[in-house]
Amino acid sequence: MGERLVLDLETQKDFAEVEGRKLELLGVSVVGVYSYEANRYDAYLESDLATKLAPRLQAAALLIGFNIRRFDLPVLQPYVPFAVTSLPVLDIMEEVVRNLGHRLSLDCLSKATLSKGKSGNGLEALRWFKEGRFDLITKYCLDDVKLTKELYDYGKQHGRIFGTTKFGDEKVQITVFWPERKQEMEKIERVLAEAHGKRLQVEIEYLSQTPSTINAAPRVRRVDVYAISAPYFEAYCHFRQEVRQFRIDRILDIKPTWQRYAIPSDFVATPLAE
Repeated sequence: MGERLVLDLETQKDFAEVEGRKLELLGVSVVGVYSYEANRYDAYLESDLATKLAPRLQAAALLIGFNIRRFDLPVLQPYVPFAVTSLPVLDIMEEVVRNLGHRLSLDCLSKATLSKGKSGNGLEALRWFKEGRFDLITKYCLDDVKLTKELYDYGKQHGRIFGTTKFGDEKVQITVFWPERKQEMEKIERVLAEAHGKRLQVEIEYLSQTPSTINAAPRVRRVDVYAISAPYFEAYCHFRQEVRQFRIDRILDIKPTWQRYAIPSDFVATPLAE
């Protein structure tokens, strides 16, 4: 089984310095990598990419990064003897766009989720390359790797990360599905279906999406499942004391109880939200 690697890189040039805004012409100054299996941060200079980094990437079980599919990997392509599109990738930016419909910066997400931001910016890294300050570039690059890792870890643990609106005055919640979370969802969906079939009440740890609870911890609720139409289900909520609609993907944990229930004879499933 290959490594799970978190990756980030810094370039030698910006788009103003290359023809046609071609990513493959930007050049790499430093690549930073974190390995979950080795619990170690490594940095690679341009001369190390083909001989040392490329074999490691090709053997990786998963590459985790922020906007790496559209930026980092195309920049890296000239240095490796295989198609970077063949690599298994989890791109945090893609999860953000899928949820919100627009992009947010790593700095924005880190500040909202982890209460800390980036240690520098890309323009500084470009200047350091021209000055030959690879020590500063390496530190900045590995700082970004660490932020990306911690953002991924938070999402894996909590099933969500946070950003802010474009005006920076309101937090928004972003439900995420890292690989471990996807495996958990299969179990959650199975338990939910079995509980519905056997009419067993379940206890769920549920993430609300309402603005009033955006910063709140997940709430534990007891529910009687009346109807399921993925990705939603309809259930009687004992906390609210009414029938409500829930999203399956906002369940963080589910535990069946031995409390049985009956679906009321006059219950008619309402059209579940799209």
